[in-house]
Order: sequence, then structure tokens, then C-alpha cells
Amino acid sequence: MGMCVASERLNLSVSTLKWHDGIIPQSICSGPCPIGHVKNHQDQCCWSCLRCREDSYVDNDTCITCQPGWAPNEKKSDCDKLTPQVIDWKSPWALVPLIFAAIGIGCTVFTVCVFIKFNKTPVIMASGRELCYVLLLGILSSYGMTFLILAEPTVQRCAAVRVGLGLCLSLCYSAIFIKTNRISRIFNRGVKTVHRPIYTSPISQVAICLGIALLNVAGTIVWLVYEEPDVWEVYPSPLTAVLSCKVSEISLVLSLMFNMLLILLCTLYAFKTRKIPENYNEAKYIAFTMYSTCIVWLAFLPIYFSTKNDYRIQMSCLCTCLMISASVPLGCLFVPKVYLVLFQPYKNVRQTNGKKSQRFRVFDDGKEMQKEGRLINFRPNKSKM
Repeated sequence: MGMCVASERLNLSVSTLKWHDGIIPQSICSGPCPIGHVKNHQDQCCWSCLRCREDSYVDNDTCITCQPGWAPNEKKSDCDKLTPQVIDWKSPWALVPLIFAAIGIGCTVFTVCVFIKFNKTPVIMASGRELCYVLLLGILSSYGMTFLILAEPTVQRCAAVRVGLGLCLSLCYSAIFIKTNRISRIFNRGVKTVHRPIYTSPISQVAICLGIALLNVAGTIVWLVYEEPDVWEVYPSPLTAVLSCKVSEISLVLSLMFNMLLILLCTLYAFKTRKIPENYNEAKYIAFTMYSTCIVWLAFLPIYFSTKNDYRIQMSCLCTCLMISASVPLGCLFVPKVYLVLFQPYKNVRQTNGKKSQRFRVFDDGKEMQKEGRLINFRPNKSKM
């Protein structure tokens, strides 16, 4: 065996070495971490890389969370201000409600034109024309609210939404409430009552209806003074900023309580008038309208407040509820009358062989309704005979 000479040395150069697959090994334990990661040191030269949260940036191997409304930049070195989002009218969440609202406005305007053209026919007169026009105004306003709700928030728009939301609903339900209240007071009176019920004329009923709506407007104005309309940013998720009207959930619920009370009163009177004479057949349509409305609003409240993390669903839900609340009375109370007036004119007659039609009696001013109510009250109860 040979002996090594002390003066002999092995000189190696990296350039002269050939490595497998051409990969030169590094002389350190761990490499640099990618963007958005921090080092988790295990010893002086070895570490593992930990990923920071999406809403955090890296500063001196430390993950720092951005403030609400801010998001880390591409290099994860600092935070940039987020651009607040507004609902896009081209998205399905806005486009579908807008299309249905436009269709509803067209149908409502068509109904108004039919009522104006056939204003003095028995069918229109028997339905209480003046209150019908108030109700149609409320329905038209409910459809129009969709465009205000989905528009880009401004201080003026936020104030208009808060006033219009209560006004359109109060116009609808105050008109239905006055209708059902009048029917109930006339047909459910005692047999000993001879005098005509007070406040059953068209003028007085329209005045009461508008007074109820103005009462709602007055409450909304007080609310606007107490909580001034403003625009603020809402952060439903860490990397999302939404431009919205500044209003608390409690204030919104309180503003809807007035209309909820009207809905309950309308439903109560619709139930009480369910057995009135068949020839005044609008009562059953009013009852179906109010039962459906109660179901819609009972479903709306939990859906609206449980979807606050997604403003698109929340706004679409509010618009849908308003449109359904407008479509139900439009379809139940006005479509049958419009169909009869346009396609069955032979039934829209005031006299048949010199006598008043038994199908549609003119109850416009309450006089004949009062007479009919007394006749019903004086009929003997066959179940007790």
C-alpha cells in the first residue's frame, strides 16, 4: 500500500465538477421564502416557510394584517386602499329585478289607462275607483323603488330610499285597509243600526288613506333628522369593501313596523269580511292578497338579515319582496277587472231587463252597500230554525 505525500493536495473546482441532472447543491440549509411567506427558524441556517393570510403583508418576517378596507399589494410588502364595490346593473343580481320591475311598471300603467278609459262602467265603479287609484299609485311606486335601491349610493338617494320604502308600502296597505274596513263596518253591523256608517264616502276614504301615508312620511322625516342619511363603506369580508347607505338594522326594522301593523290590520279585516255577499266578490281576492303578503314578509325578514355578508343577495331580496308585494294586489285585485272589462264587456252592464245587474252592484259611495248590508243582517239564520 502506497503512502500519501504531505505536499500533494486535491484541488477541486465547481466549474470542473459534473453534477447529476446539472443541479448544483446549495451550501445553505433552506432557501428564501416566496412572496407572502415568512421564515419559521429551526436553527441558525434552517427554516420553514409559513404562508400569511390573504389580508396580510410581510414586514421583517412578520405577518401584519391590513385594516378593514385595505388589502396587501402584489408584492405583499404593504397595504393598498380597496375600491368600494357597488352592485353592477349588468349582473344577474340586479338585471333580473330590473327586468321584472320594468314589466311591472308597464302592467301598472296599462291598468291605470284601462281604469281611466272605463272609469264610469259598473265594474270599475263597484271596486271603489278612488281607492283603486291610490293603490295603483302605491304599486307603481313599489316597482319604481327597485331602480332607487340598485342605484349607486349617494346621500340624496339614501334619503329617497328611506322615505320611498315606507311611503309606497303605506299607500298600498292603507288603501286595502280602508277598503276592508268599510266593507266590514257596513256588512258586519248590528241589525238595529239604521244610519249609514260615517266616513264611507270616496272623498273621506281617500283623505283617511292619504293621512295614514303622511303619518308614515312624518315618522320617516323624524328618523332622518335623528339619523341623518349618509354613505359609508361596509366590509362583509376581509378583502371586500361595499359602498352602502348608512342605516342601522334596528332603524330599518322600526321603520317597517308601521307597515307591518297595516298588513296585520288588513289581514284581520280581510278575514272578517270573508263571508259577505258573493256579488261583492272582491273580498275573497283581498283575503288571498293579504294571506300571500303575510307569507312573503315572514320569509323576507330572516332572509334579509341573514344575508348581510353578501350585499348583492340582500339588495336583490329587498327588491324582490317589494315587487311581490306589488304584484300580488295587482294580479288579484286588478287583473280580473281588466280582463272582464276588455274581454267580457257583456258582463260589464249596469242594468239587465230594467233591473240592476245582480253580479256587479254599484257600491261606489257606500249607499247601496249599506242597503245590502242591512238585508244580510236581517236574514234569518237557517241553522237555528
